[in-house]
Amino acid sequence: MKCLPPALLAMLLATLPMAGWADEPAAAASAVALSPEQHVDGLFAKWNKPGMPGCVVAVIRDGRVLFRKGYGMADIERGAPMSPATVLNVGSMSKQFTAFAIHLLAQEGKLSLDDDVRKHLPDVPNFGKTITIRHLLQHTSGLRDEINLMILGGWRIDDVITQDDVLSIIQRQRVLNFSPGQEHLYSNTGYTLLAAVVQRVAGKPLAAFAKERIFDPLGMKHTFFQQDYGTLVPGRALSYQPAHHGIYKYIAVGASTAGPGGLMTTVEDLALWDRNFYDARVGGTELIAQIQATGVLNSGKPINYASGLFVETYRGTKLVEHSGGIGGYRAQLSRFPEQRFSVAVLANSADINPSIMARRIADIYLDRELGPKSAPAVKPATTTSAAAEIALDPARLDALVGYYALSPEFGFMFTKEGGRLMAQATGQEKFPVFASGEREFFYKVVDAQLTFDAPDKDGIVAGVVLHQNGQDQPGVRSEKPAPSESELKEFVGEFYSDELHVLYTVFRKDGKLMLTYPRGTVELDFKGKGAFAAEFPIIEIKYQCLQGGCNGFTVTNGRVRDLQFTKVAIVAPGSRATATMGVFLK
Repeated sequence: MKCLPPALLAMLLATLPMAGWADEPAAAASAVALSPEQHVDGLFAKWNKPGMPGCVVAVIRDGRVLFRKGYGMADIERGAPMSPATVLNVGSMSKQFTAFAIHLLAQEGKLSLDDDVRKHLPDVPNFGKTITIRHLLQHTSGLRDEINLMILGGWRIDDVITQDDVLSIIQRQRVLNFSPGQEHLYSNTGYTLLAAVVQRVAGKPLAAFAKERIFDPLGMKHTFFQQDYGTLVPGRALSYQPAHHGIYKYIAVGASTAGPGGLMTTVEDLALWDRNFYDARVGGTELIAQIQATGVLNSGKPINYASGLFVETYRGTKLVEHSGGIGGYRAQLSRFPEQRFSVAVLANSADINPSIMARRIADIYLDRELGPKSAPAVKPATTTSAAAEIALDPARLDALVGYYALSPEFGFMFTKEGGRLMAQATGQEKFPVFASGEREFFYKVVDAQLTFDAPDKDGIVAGVVLHQNGQDQPGVRSEKPAPSESELKEFVGEFYSDELHVLYTVFRKDGKLMLTYPRGTVELDFKGKGAFAAEFPIIEIKYQCLQGGCNGFTVTNGRVRDLQFTKVAIVAPGSRATATMGVFLK
């Protein structure tokens, strides 16, 4: 991580509703006499009550399930409880099964992991550089992520999205994020293509191939790839997300694809899958080793991703795992191969973090077999505690209001609203910050604090310091960057992306620059030199301007880089087009 502002951006976007796993019940943490099972019960006590979604847990050792239990509701409306037999969507945890199918075909000589993907899928665009099946398996292909692309194109998670929908947008792409093998960047696109490779080479869809070659031989009777969102699934848990004041709402999942996700399963079936990593009934020991072999970049730098699996270290011990999430579903399967110990946690609410929970369960069962726990990061003495909120006279906030630059392109705008100090980082949502001292404030949505300078003799506060991740980043009061009037005129207009086949509109409203994309509108926050930040899914825009004006911009949002938009003129049918930037007929 090179600097603090992007770190805060990522946290503000991705770390919001995680309360609930942060505080273990005191009894579970201190009562030595409690059994491991009772400790686990304590972890999930918050959700184990009527009207709450929940999760299912399985603890597995030496191929035997030591503990299995459901917490909370699989279906709140009908009062159906979670149980070890409950079926849930495991999202990206599906990737290890897609990868296993590819390795089975390679084992039979029907393909090679070093094949150019276009050998099997000639409709994949020719980017001028070879993308191999191995690149797809290890997320080193450089392909833009399909989910980010589709959201930029106006799709939503509850839309019915099919494999053909995804393939059509892949086929429109003209450039890669980077050259194949140059970087590791997670991309669901690669696993959609792998599913298509299975279908082309095996002559049957991934769902059928996996059932025949993986699920049935292992006795996984309740596991399948769901290729149609409307398929009836007995015993399925519904998907929820927190709304407000402890209320949950249903969130639909319309995805009808297999490959990067789409797997429906139970913790009991996952125990059978886990056992195969030791007895190798399906695939054999060589394939089991291959699927866990991590990749290497062109530079020779190793990565921690294998084939649908992360290979990491936790408390000094090897850990093989993968998480998943779609809609309100969350999933984790974590395996400690040296201890022959695994934990599966499947949840149906977006405020449950199975990755954290799986580690805490491992701490309970393996505490004496693992290395020491990492010491918590020591925060600088200048940071404040989020637990020390105090009441502050709202009049004292007036001196803090204003813009503070932490870098030429990133800063905070502080405003006073309803007697409370509000902080808005460049391109992000506005959040309240809470006083813990006369000049100290903290966020509740992320672990970050702010310390303002003491006012000078004229009552002016000249600076602020952001405390995050054990580091201090100073900011200086300044004028917020703003484009000139002539620049604003060049920034507005209609912009078309051939790769998305969509039109974006940039316009002015109440003195602000706004961008409308299909089914959404965001405010553009000026960073300087033709660059803007915005909320997801846009994140960053860079205009391309010459003396003759701005003829387009690129959009970058993490897993999609430099997506090109060209300025166009919309003319009515029959009108004569005179624009030099291009013509878009409406």
